Amino acid sequence: MGHPQTNRTVLITGASGFVGRHLVKYLCSEHKVIAFARRTQKEVGLEPHPNLEWVLVDITDSKQLKKAFLKATTSHPIDFIFHLAAYYDFGEQIYSDTYEKTNIEATYNLLELARAAHVQRFVFTSSMVASNFPLPGDLVNERNLPDAEYPYAITKRQGEKLVQEFSHYFPCSVVRLAAVCSDWCEYEPLYHFLKIWLSDRWDARIIPGKGMMAIPYIHVCCIISLFVQIMEKSTELKDYDVFLASSDQPVSLVELFRFATRHYYGEERHPVFIPVFLARLGVFFRNIRGKLMGQPPFEKLWMLDYTDKAFPTDSSYTRATLDWQPKARHQISRRLLHLIENLKARPEEWHRKNIDRLHRFSRSRPSLALAEEMIKLHETLVETITSHIMQPENAEQLKFYHSMEADELKWYISVVFNNLLTSVRHGDRSIMIVFAHDLANRRMQEDVSLEELCEVLYITRDVITESLYNNPKLHNMKLLVHDYITLAIQLAIDEIKDIYENIPL
Repeated sequence: MGHPQTNRTVLITGASGFVGRHLVKYLCSEHKVIAFARRTQKEVGLEPHPNLEWVLVDITDSKQLKKAFLKATTSHPIDFIFHLAAYYDFGEQIYSDTYEKTNIEATYNLLELARAAHVQRFVFTSSMVASNFPLPGDLVNERNLPDAEYPYAITKRQGEKLVQEFSHYFPCSVVRLAAVCSDWCEYEPLYHFLKIWLSDRWDARIIPGKGMMAIPYIHVCCIISLFVQIMEKSTELKDYDVFLASSDQPVSLVELFRFATRHYYGEERHPVFIPVFLARLGVFFRNIRGKLMGQPPFEKLWMLDYTDKAFPTDSSYTRATLDWQPKARHQISRRLLHLIENLKARPEEWHRKNIDRLHRFSRSRPSLALAEEMIKLHETLVETITSHIMQPENAEQLKFYHSMEADELKWYISVVFNNLLTSVRHGDRSIMIVFAHDLANRRMQEDVSLEELCEVLYITRDVITESLYNNPKLHNMKLLVHDYITLAIQLAIDEIKDIYENIPL
């Protein structure tokens, strides 16, 4: 079978995130997808695809972002950009540089790059709860402003403003998302509720207030279909518009409780409602205990400010404009059955997916820092490796490489270096095994001895590791250098030896 025909080129930031990885998987069957991500393709469980180019990049680093973007646009003119990358913390609502750098500065830098690239449309994801809960009897629609005053809402409001300003140069759309979930849950508050309600904890039936706090949910599949409609109808859409990815009917805590317990236990359990002041006392003491033990709970006092508040919406404009609506079978009231069945059938995987999402921002990406230093040192290291190989005392032992022209040898060393760099960026040492397999077969055909080939790789390893060990920016990463450089080259050498030693007699 040939490769699928690609219709458009789509760049997706936040590709390793929850919505991002679903969008990547869906689009790459028919479109060229350039995925900007903080985590490796292997980490998020996406299979290689001929239409998918996975780029590890920290979008808060403007130089990294510009370099990655320009490299991508050199190969493929970008048609659509889906800017999904964002930072949000369900913990204490404290403004930080991370909000500023991720949600505002990175958005501005990406918009500037998109302006020069002449994209067909820029799609920016925001959140419906960046708006305040409406007064009783009111609805939230596409014209409401994101007027909430917590850090995420403030930065999303500024991000939307930037997108509107840049819509004078190229078409832009803002999509405000409801609470996004999947058949594995993957929405932090809902996971927290289910984990308690479906347990034997003493508080498994406790709900604050009357349990009427209600928000709209949206299944990730419905978001993907909305994004596709934006692409398909792009020429018909306004140069700037706001859409709501939401069901119109919010679902309350008490409804979720009854659905979940009925599906899990086979019978509906009855919640125990407690006054808000008691709930506040409980959360207060839990947080003190959590801080003392170094394990802060998910519940925070600010969450109780929304007790018994509802967030009804009217997304009729979005539905009419995009000819889109959430499918009935994807409503949370029906999808909870799928969530519960997955929990029952594969509990370890169910919890792992949700725990991974809870900790998605807490994990540093040291491999990116290592890769960036390797890029900076590329030319110097290639020159140093070449000079070591070409030392006169190596003329006999490395005669094949001494017979090469200088530029040819440097090119060969660069190929080794770039494969090593790719394995670091993707956190996948198997890349070096595949490279070594092909290299061994080529060198065997050229009658290069096993000893000579391995010696060149040993020299390459020693030069690179010594340089990185002595790099002050990597002084706390010696173990990482060992794991990603020393061990990766050792894997390559072992593969080469296996190939050489299995020659038929």
